[in-house]
Parts: sequence; C-alpha cells; structure tokens
Amino acid sequence: MLNPAQNQIVYLMFLNGLLFLGLNFIACAIVFPGGPGSKKLGYVLITAVALVLCITQELDILVALEFPVAAARAVLLIGFAAPVFLISLVYYRIKRSRLERAKPPPPNGETHADR
Repeated sequence: MLNPAQNQIVYLMFLNGLLFLGLNFIACAIVFPGGPGSKKLGYVLITAVALVLCITQELDILVALEFPVAAARAVLLIGFAAPVFLISLVYYRIKRSRLERAKPPPPNGETHADR
C-alpha cells in the first residue's frame, strides 16, 4: 500500500506522460498540418487546453509535496515542457525533410500541375 506522498508521485508521473504525449502531438501537428478541411487545428487547441490543466495539476502536486512555487514552475516549464516541445519540433522537422527528400520525382519530367 502506498502512502499519500507516493500516490501523488505516481499521479505526477501519469500527468507527465500525458504532457509528453500532448506536446509531441502538438509539435507533429505544427510540422505536418492537415490539408484543407482538416480538423487537426481543433484537436491541437483541445489538446493545448488539456495540457494547461495537466500542468496546473502538476504544479499543485509539486506544491503539495513542499516544493517552492518558483522551483516547481521552473522544473515544469524550463525542465520539462519547453525541452520536450522543442526536441519534438526538431525531430518532426528532420523527419519531414527526410520524407520530402525521399519522394521520387514525377515520371517524364511532369509537374503536379500537369496532371
């Protein structure tokens, strides 16, 4: 049986996992936007709101675990959220450039406008 502090740490780890997945999804949606009529932007906005709630919950848990508020904010934003988001952006940008480079040229010198 876990004590209350251990339960809070497990919940904090769960929220951190959700935050990681959400930031990764937002970075992917920025680099690979949907075409016309795509609902991806709406999903990104909903995910952003959910991530704000996750970060708020994480901050409350860290304060309940007797972290100073300034240190808890620094750990969440500078220590986790910003690096994960920026690394995800770089990863998806590299992936996109490799996919664009790997596309074969159209046959017989045609362009997409000629089709």
